[in-house]
Parts: sequence; structure tokens; C-alpha cells
Amino acid sequence: MVGIPKSNRCTFCKLRKTKCDENWPTCGACARAGKVCSGARNNYKFVVNGCHNEERTPKSSDSDDASISSCDASSQTQDALSRWTSPGGTIIVDMKEYTAAIGSGTFHRMRLARPHRPRSVKSGRPTPSPTPSPVMSPSDRLAAQFISCINAASGTGHDLVIWGPSIKMIPQRLSIGSDSQVLRHTVELVVASWSNSQRDTSTPETWLDLRLHMRALGSLRKALEAPEQGLATDTIAAQWLLQKLELTYDFVRGANQEHHAAGLTAVISRGGPWQGFNDLGLYATFDSFFNMLQEDVRLGRDSVFMHHEWITAFRQAIDGSMLRPVVKAMYRLWIEMTVWPTLVRLVRVLCQDPSDTMTAAELILRATPVIEYLENENETILSSLMESGEVIEVDNFLDVDLFPRCYQFRDIDTAKFFYIHAMYSIIIYRTIQEANSVLEHYAPSVMKKCREYSQRIWMSYPWMRTQRPLAIEYTAALAFSYESANEEEREFCVRSLDDMEFFRRPPPIGRWIDATIMANVKGYTGRMPFIKNQDVSIELYGVGCRC
Repeated sequence: MVGIPKSNRCTFCKLRKTKCDENWPTCGACARAGKVCSGARNNYKFVVNGCHNEERTPKSSDSDDASISSCDASSQTQDALSRWTSPGGTIIVDMKEYTAAIGSGTFHRMRLARPHRPRSVKSGRPTPSPTPSPVMSPSDRLAAQFISCINAASGTGHDLVIWGPSIKMIPQRLSIGSDSQVLRHTVELVVASWSNSQRDTSTPETWLDLRLHMRALGSLRKALEAPEQGLATDTIAAQWLLQKLELTYDFVRGANQEHHAAGLTAVISRGGPWQGFNDLGLYATFDSFFNMLQEDVRLGRDSVFMHHEWITAFRQAIDGSMLRPVVKAMYRLWIEMTVWPTLVRLVRVLCQDPSDTMTAAELILRATPVIEYLENENETILSSLMESGEVIEVDNFLDVDLFPRCYQFRDIDTAKFFYIHAMYSIIIYRTIQEANSVLEHYAPSVMKKCREYSQRIWMSYPWMRTQRPLAIEYTAALAFSYESANEEEREFCVRSLDDMEFFRRPPPIGRWIDATIMANVKGYTGRMPFIKNQDVSIELYGVGCRC
């Protein structure tokens, strides 16, 4: 093979392609030829008589001076593997000491090298370690998970905001370090059940996490048995969440609803009307009102919150809050509807004694202010929502023959206020109709109003359909609109009720049929008794309404 690739030859020997004896500073070949020897390649340095063959750069550090080979005679005793590190990180390795052929001088063969580093270590300045993020507390971690659930499905039927504005206040309550075990356990249940509902492989029957459900119920029972000072808001919020969760994900009719309604009423009323609601307490109270009033109707008792002190306290709390105008309007509507259980109780008295004109007159006296309030809301707030474009009419592509036009809403709060206003208008007008019947007062305007508000509910269906499955409470409005419908419209109501509960297998009320729907409508307007029995024949034979 031509050449010696591993040789440290000088330039003259390299050109001649001969081996260099490396007897530098002048090798033998250059001495014989009278040439000036170039010495070793550039990665070598010479130290003649213990000194480098180039001027040393002055150093300010004593340690650097000590590490460089001294020009003293004592440097000849230095270890052959002594090293000097340059500022750039390169080290000089003393490879071998030579004696000059002529004279008494010596020289060293030195090699430039870089220190060996592990592969994971990069040259240059060391990278500063990143500042470790603070460890999240369990409450903060749970709040972050809950916020992710709220944001993940915004604007869809799985948007947790559908349950009510209270939902946005709960993460903050968790983050401030609330000591409430029942709230944490309930939020963990909501996160798990909501996450199950998002999985394509998960069937609706498995959405509710039963283990976490039992734990949350156990924590709630302890909180109700031994209420702690300052944690009433957490208990109200937890009960509200459990109520909404079971209504949506638990397909056993009436599961714990009576207990939750009773617990909510007890916790709220225990603090008294002037307890000073914070934002979450106020939101959760009003977001629970429909279910509490429903339970009062079923049990035939007046609402605790219909009294003047409670109504005044609630109104002041709403006026002083930072709620959106449409949410304030909806909460004020709940306050007016605290008279609903009382009106139903009076209708039941009339059904037992159709000649009781005193009760009929009392009913008219109590219902008239509510009707006036509802009609005023219709002419002011609802008209304003339509004028501002928050409620608009568009072409209907679902049931064109029945309703060529339908409503679209800015958001779920606007939609809820719209259909709840229509539903309660129907309920109040139905109770007035019973009183008019006893008083033999024929008022065709009552039937006309029921029909008008029912049509609003039907025209809301295409938009509410997009809010499935969490907007399940809209089924109540559909049921109350059924009585005003003709045959074709009733078929539409039945289809729509089934469609809203498509994920329930089977739906808690059973199959939606004429007898079932009418039993519920008459039960919640006082014209049929509630019977604690799940035998469907009770409704088929018109005996009562199951509860």
C-alpha cells in the first residue's frame, strides 16, 4: 500500500512518501537533505527544553499557571501524561519526551485533544436546570380536570354548562382549598361519568361510575347529618351536581331525586333568608329550583321559599350579582314560580270538590299576579331578545310541514329562559282554567295562550335537539305542550320525547305514549294524584301519575 496513513510525518517525508523518524525538531531525512523540517502535523505542539514552541497567553489564575509545564529544570521530572486545559475546553497531552541529537536540549511531543464526555453531556456552557413546576395539590388537580371537561365540549350536547351557570364557579371553589369532602367526591364522580360518556366504546348504561356514585352519596349523607359551619355552599353545590348527574346518567326513575330535593331545601332553609349567598351558593340554589319545586308538587306541600322574607332576600341577591341579564331574568322567574306547588294544591282541592268556589277564587287571586308577571316578561325581555338577535327565526329542515320556521338561540341560557317561560305560562294558565271551570267562567283566551306558548316550545325543538344528552330537562316542556296539540302535533311530541331520550335504555318513564304524557301533565297541574308505584297500568287506566 502506498503511503503510511497513520504516520505523524513531517511535510518533506509526506511528499516523499517515506517514513519519518520523528526525530524533531529536525527529523533525520530533513537533516540529510538539508531541508527545514516542518515538524509534526498541526495537532501537535513542541516543548523545547521544557517550554512550548509558542508564547503562552498570560493567565490571571494561579491554577492555570501551575498547570502549564514550567520552563524550569524541574519540569523535566513532570509526569508524561500531565495535561493542561485551555479556556475552550481543549486539553494538551504530553505524549513523549525526546533528547535532541545535537546538544543537550530536550523536547516533548504534545497532543491536542478534547476531554471525553458522556453522550448525554453537551459541550459549551452547562444548560441551567429548568425551574421545577410547583407540585399541584389534589384539589388543584381536580379543578384542572373539571375545567378540561367544561372546555372540551363547549357548544355541544355534552357541554356541562347546559346544567346551569353554577358549573363555572365550582373549579374556583375547589382551588381555594375547600375542606368539603362531599364536593370533591361529587366532582370526581362528574369527571369520571362525563369522561365515560365521551368514549365511543362506552354504552350509556356504563356512563355512571357506580363506585364513585356510592362514595359521593355516602359523603353527602355525612354532610347532611353533621353540617359544618361555612360548608353549606359546598353541600348545596354537591347536591345540585348529584341531582343533575342522576337525572342525566341514572336511568332508574326517581333515583334519589326526592332525597336530593329534601336535602337541598333543608340546607338552604337552615341558613335563613338573610344568610348572604356567595356567587356559587346563589347560582346553585336557583339552578336547583325546578327540581325542588317538582318535589313540593309531588308531595302536595307549599314551597318553603314562597314567603315574603325569602322572596325579598332572593331578589336582593340577584340584583346585587354580576349575572348576565338573561340569567337574572331566569332566576327571577324561579322566584315567581314558588307559587306553583300552592296552585297545584288548590287545584287538587277543586278536583275533590268541584263546587268549592272559595278555593277557586283563592286560586285566581294567587295566579293572576304570576300571569301578569309572565306576560310582562313576554312583552319586554323576550321581545328584546328577539330584537337583538339572541333569539331568531330560521327555516326548519326537520318538520317542514308542521313548522316551516323554528328558533335558534345565542346560547343555552337564552334557550332555557325561553322554553321555561313558555312551560310555566302553560302550567299557570291550566290552573286558572280549572278555577274558571268551577266558577263557570268561560275564557277562550286561556286556551289560546296555552296553544301559543306550546308552539314556541315546538319551534325550539330543532335547536334543543343539538343539546342532547345534557339538555334532558327540555322533555318537561315538551310534555306540557302536548295537551294543546292536534293529532299530528301530538305524534311530533311523542317522536321528539323519544328522540331527546335516545341514549336512555329504557327511558326512566318508560315508553312515551298518550296515557303516560297526559298523566304527567295532569299530575303536575293538580288534576291527577301522584301514586308511589311504578306499575304503568296506573297511568294507562287514568288512576294517577307514577312517582
